[in-house]
Amino acid sequence: MKKAEGRKQKEKIFLLPFAFSLWAALLVAAAALLLSSDFRSRDPDSALYARLSGELAQQPASRWIAPEWGGAWDNQGLFREHPVGILLPSVLLIRAGFPSAQAAYAVNMLYQVAVIVLIPLVAGIVATRSESRSLAWLLQLLPIAFVYRIRANQEHPLLMCFLAVIYATHRARSNQAWIGLTIAAFCFLVLVKGAFAMFALVAAALWILLVPSPAGGSNIKGWIGLAAAVVCAALMVAGYEALYVRTTGESFLDFYRSTRLGESMSLSDPGVILHAARNGVWYVGRLIWFAAPWSLAALAAIWIWVRSRGVGSAARFDPLSERGLIWSIAIAVVFFVVLSPANVRAERFIFPIYFIAAAVGVVASNRAFDLVRRVAVSTEPRWWLPQAVWFGTFLLSLGSRLVR
Repeated sequence: MKKAEGRKQKEKIFLLPFAFSLWAALLVAAAALLLSSDFRSRDPDSALYARLSGELAQQPASRWIAPEWGGAWDNQGLFREHPVGILLPSVLLIRAGFPSAQAAYAVNMLYQVAVIVLIPLVAGIVATRSESRSLAWLLQLLPIAFVYRIRANQEHPLLMCFLAVIYATHRARSNQAWIGLTIAAFCFLVLVKGAFAMFALVAAALWILLVPSPAGGSNIKGWIGLAAAVVCAALMVAGYEALYVRTTGESFLDFYRSTRLGESMSLSDPGVILHAARNGVWYVGRLIWFAAPWSLAALAAIWIWVRSRGVGSAARFDPLSERGLIWSIAIAVVFFVVLSPANVRAERFIFPIYFIAAAVGVVASNRAFDLVRRVAVSTEPRWWLPQAVWFGTFLLSLGSRLVR
């Protein structure tokens, strides 16, 4: 057994340069296709972020913190819907010579690749090797993945940082060097998505509470990593506010607290419970569709697990996988409880939950159906499959947009 595991580890290390090289080649090819087709997104958010990145790249770096609406959606003045984290990588790429109209979409492809790499790493903590590796290509075929295939908005960097915070927190329990990644991922998430970063913090905290530490590890190190991330993010926010005030003469945080957060919910409204219930049903419907077909398998697995609680854990879930299932349910409940009372609802708000639910469904299907399990096992040696699926679906998405 130990020899087999050692051989697989050596094979994994040997293949890493090939996998990295293939990803790099496909990213270059995809970027070239974006440029040659003069790609423009019809998604309003993506078009706005691509335009803002191009405008900031023409300004001195001292003004990068203060983008302006410029008439988009009939708005004028400073753009303060989110911090500028979503724009800065694109600005840097444009400054390096990449055409401004497509830079934001090229950067988003990097986020997608990072997500594809991170998903099996996180899932592999609570699932088998073949189950977790199959997620790298199966989850690319979700309806939500096709919708967001070529975008320039915040969903993929949000998911990337969300997964990175969880994975780094788990690894930090046995090696404190991973605390650096916890801090970096959380701070970048705050810079991209603002208050939404709290979902990643809650998810990582629930992971420490529910998923056992690696052998010889310590939960204390995980908690220290999360505490350090919060402190560093708070210092970053303070510095961001000071720089913003010095640059514009106005406060970013005052606007963000009063408008983006203060007007997001009306908890004192007598009808808030009914409103939240309607939104909750709406989110469940979106979850079932955008994570299909694996969302249905996930619901079935949860139903089996709940019914089996009186006589012991479900046979299809070993103790570690059961902890992963409980974590998945818990973080989905957190998203729904927090977002359902909001005045505005959007399918993108629960973006990480689509992939979590689908991952649960894939693992459950692996254990319930021989066909799914055989597919997962047979495709495990095909290390190039996630890259091939990504590039193939990219071509489909690009082609579908160009012919419209």
